Amino acid sequence: MADRDNTPRLDRRTFVVRSGLLALGTLGASLLEACAPAAPATPAAGSGGTSSAGGGAVKLPTYVPFEGPKPDLPGNEKGLDPAFFKFPTDLVKSVPTPPGDGSTVTAITYLTLAPPPPAEQNAAWQAVNKALNANLQMEQVTGPDYPAKVNVVISGNDLPDFIYNPTITVPWGVISGLPAFVKAKCTDLTPHLGGDAIKDYPNLAHYTNYTWRSGVIDNRIYAIPIARPPIGPVMMYRADLLEKAGVQIDKAPTNADDFKRILQAVTRPQDNQWGIAAGQASYFSLTPNNAFSAIFRVPNNWKLDASGKLIKDVETDEYKAAVGFARDLWAAGMWHPNTPTYGGVINDDFIAGRFAFAPGVWGQYVQLWDIAAVRNPSARLYPMHPFAADGGKPYYQAGSGQFGVAYMKQQSSPDRVKMLLRIANYFAAPFGSQEWLQNYFGVKDVDFSFNGDGAPVLTEQGRGELTAVWRYISSPAYALFSANRSQEFAQVSYAAEQAMIAAMDTDPTLGLYSATAASLGPLAQDTLMSGVSDIIQGRRPIADLDSLVADWRQKAGDKMRGEFQDALAAAKA
Repeated sequence: MADRDNTPRLDRRTFVVRSGLLALGTLGASLLEACAPAAPATPAAGSGGTSSAGGGAVKLPTYVPFEGPKPDLPGNEKGLDPAFFKFPTDLVKSVPTPPGDGSTVTAITYLTLAPPPPAEQNAAWQAVNKALNANLQMEQVTGPDYPAKVNVVISGNDLPDFIYNPTITVPWGVISGLPAFVKAKCTDLTPHLGGDAIKDYPNLAHYTNYTWRSGVIDNRIYAIPIARPPIGPVMMYRADLLEKAGVQIDKAPTNADDFKRILQAVTRPQDNQWGIAAGQASYFSLTPNNAFSAIFRVPNNWKLDASGKLIKDVETDEYKAAVGFARDLWAAGMWHPNTPTYGGVINDDFIAGRFAFAPGVWGQYVQLWDIAAVRNPSARLYPMHPFAADGGKPYYQAGSGQFGVAYMKQQSSPDRVKMLLRIANYFAAPFGSQEWLQNYFGVKDVDFSFNGDGAPVLTEQGRGELTAVWRYISSPAYALFSANRSQEFAQVSYAAEQAMIAAMDTDPTLGLYSATAASLGPLAQDTLMSGVSDIIQGRRPIADLDSLVADWRQKAGDKMRGEFQDALAAAKA
């Protein structure tokens, strides 16, 4: 459950680069899956669309494309990532002058790897401080300890300049009493970032409106999102295993029956190989925002019916059909038997060929592409395009567009707010910029060198130093690049993103806050999903789903619905 190893690693000993950002965790149990719901469709480029999350309409930042090295395949304002066949050689300088004023800048951030050496022993950190003209001091806290630590810091009222809020269990992250805290202690960034004001910070202007919505609370921009694309869940598959079984698919099965036929063909328990597996925390990929449930057009967390009432995904006939299909696959022996308990080893088993299909998340697919290139070069691990169980129009549950957000504490002057935003702008430098290279690879010939293909490769020193997590102050918009089969990766990934964006469905509750969802929602969800898992494994009849959902409504669901309905009504007022 972490944005595990956000540092790019372009050598064959290591894993992934995706505009310098790697995302994450165990199959089907990632943060992107468990956390933030998706945003509405993005307004046109340059429009600076509006968001009504939490009341009224705020002018979101104007989207401005990055004018850097020309990608081989262009991105767009809807969240389609630019793709590169080779690492660009014509890197641009996106921050012409040091953004800082020589002062100390503080942050509390989320540590996903081993702690880096302190700044005085860290060449990369020293280079960043020099480029910033600031003394960046970060309290870097490991993931399991972060919720408690950040709330202790907040309660002590000794706030750093930047406070990272990871979206781990709910869309609002781990900060207690979030709206009240933000409005009382954090800087309203709307005057600085809303509409065309964002153009003073051009790297932040590369974020889409989709991403910016997660920075809005009660009609004001309070946070800088840690940018991610709208691409979230994805069904990954091993094309090489399908080929060995005599099966071919054209980017996706035609319907649920075809999918079941394919799973049957690749299920060979005698060879220690099964059709499909999912991580324990995803409950057979039937938690909100998952690739398996999307096959049956299960709503993306919530949907609005014709009367304007919110309906939860688990309350729909589509969800019941998805549960029934998962149950049938379990009875037929197509799920890997470890699925109910699978932890981190699931990634290793997928690469080793223990199963052919794995519902996960997009950043995870990017990571596993490069891991497979190192551990199992014959593996062909691809993202499946969306499809529908009935063979009709494809359907896709959009991702969150962010991996948490960073708040800025209230500052002593508008000038310091602007200086800190310039710092955030520096860390948002996109792939293709000189700043990006420094932020993610450090000092040339110390932390990295260029390989024969012209791509940067971290040295042993760099692998230790570049775990520093300034990337959770702000982060670049994404680009698609891998040092492993780079052109194939770019083309395959880009085509999948196009298909997903074309079929994208969104969650109407994005940006809306429910105190009940934040407090009681996770436990009620886990209780429900434990029962769903029992149904799939044949320990309970499928008819029990109705009583499980009724219990969820009583414990938290109906109150959550009411709070979200009130927030929606306020947004229209």
